[in-house]
Amino acid sequence: MALGPLIFMAVLALVHHPLMVNDHTDVATLKRLQEQEEVLQKEMGHLQTELEQKGWNWDPGRSREDWVTPDLAPEDGTWDGWHYVALVILILFGCCRHTVEKEPTYDSSTDSSSTTSTEDYDDTDLESDHYEAQQNPLEVFYDKHIQTAAGDLGSMCDFVEAFVNDLLEACRNALPYQNTLPLLENCIGVGSAFEGWHVQKGPQAFSVLVPMVPPKGHSFDIETNDSEGAPSKHGHILVETECLCKRERLLGDVVCFLHHPQRELSEDMQGASLMPVLCTSSHLDVDKTIHWFQNLVDKAWKSIGPKFNLTLTPQASKTTCRLKLAFRSGRCIVIDIILGVQQGDSLVFLATHGTEIDHLTGTFWLKSFAVQELLFFKWVSQRTPEDSCHLKCLQLIVYFRESTSSSTHPTVLLNYHYKTCLMHLLLLQPLSDWGPENMAPRLQDILHFMHTALQEKYLEHFLIGNISLPIQIPMPKALRSAEPLNLFEHLAQDPKLYAEAKKEFVAVVEQARTLFAEPEE
Repeated sequence: MALGPLIFMAVLALVHHPLMVNDHTDVATLKRLQEQEEVLQKEMGHLQTELEQKGWNWDPGRSREDWVTPDLAPEDGTWDGWHYVALVILILFGCCRHTVEKEPTYDSSTDSSSTTSTEDYDDTDLESDHYEAQQNPLEVFYDKHIQTAAGDLGSMCDFVEAFVNDLLEACRNALPYQNTLPLLENCIGVGSAFEGWHVQKGPQAFSVLVPMVPPKGHSFDIETNDSEGAPSKHGHILVETECLCKRERLLGDVVCFLHHPQRELSEDMQGASLMPVLCTSSHLDVDKTIHWFQNLVDKAWKSIGPKFNLTLTPQASKTTCRLKLAFRSGRCIVIDIILGVQQGDSLVFLATHGTEIDHLTGTFWLKSFAVQELLFFKWVSQRTPEDSCHLKCLQLIVYFRESTSSSTHPTVLLNYHYKTCLMHLLLLQPLSDWGPENMAPRLQDILHFMHTALQEKYLEHFLIGNISLPIQIPMPKALRSAEPLNLFEHLAQDPKLYAEAKKEFVAVVEQARTLFAEPEE
């Protein structure tokens, strides 16, 4: 029983001498402590009243022998109020702990702890300062070498689309009334300029896709060699004739080419026939189609050329109709007109020109996903922070690549490969991480992604087999769920190409490393 009064003495000492949190307690804290002390004093008063009712005349000055009541034997001196003592101790401990946690500290021990916390914060700032040190030379380099070159890219894109559409309208007017050649729809701006990451020394290059549709009495049937789960990268376009005899009898605005031999139709009515002019074994031929379109453009330009204050010069190309436009100001641009046939109701085209390394000719047409890629970059631009760095990072890499590549020797790593790395990262990382302040780490991410792809000799096509593709990007279900294509398959098969690709990548990294170097103090 001697333990009970000892506990009360300890409680009383804590109440009258609370823990000293610090020497600079503010008024609010003192008031809170006084309120807590008053509550504890009341609790202690209630407890003492209960003790007196039970015959315990508690006096702190009494000796340990007097703590036992005279009317009870020591062995019978049990007390049922221990739970009250425990309750008071717990309340007191909780209040003191709460006070210590809430109050700021200024003593020497706290200063040591505060110094450690500041050092941890400084370590974080060092990493942030490291990226900031890299960010500044990157921005200076970008503003000096790339931003100035890009200039009025947006307005030039608008001009190119309008100019090509005017040219196409003149081409339509040049076709005969009973036309048997493909019809040309308005162009779609595609490629680096319209996606916003154009970087090129010399004349700016713009690419537009012109969809072709079959003339009346004909149909385009697309044939692909898609195996089970593995789509091919090219296909054929079969041209078939259809019977129009019923419409010819009722309306008289068409001629059934299926049932009228060519010799029965005058050349003035039908012009050149599609099958012998553009086809090889009933399949649309890339070379013949490009040659026909170039001649059609030459004829159309003679009719609309005088209204433009520029000079148009055709350029040699086997897969596009390439036009060089020279303005009176001395500025020059190059326009690549790509012809394509839409695959069903999708936005996938079989085109005369592709973005990968193998440019096929003859009756082989390359699958083009240029429209989907354009829509993806527009989708990204609507969700990234203002003045985001994703296109700037790609522009820097393209600038490094073109600065180290030879104009006479074809390169293995293309701009399209780096663009594919960027598109993958835009889906793998939060778009909020592509703010303008993150140019340095995001540029390193792209280079690291390419480094990993080269090591594994495996770079997945961004659209084919990508189940993570946003639903806003239209892709046929069969292509979305297909087995992904490896864009580096040719590197895995050819050691010389692989060695050349690594050499080209190292040159790009060395260019970037000069900007990543720590600034001299």
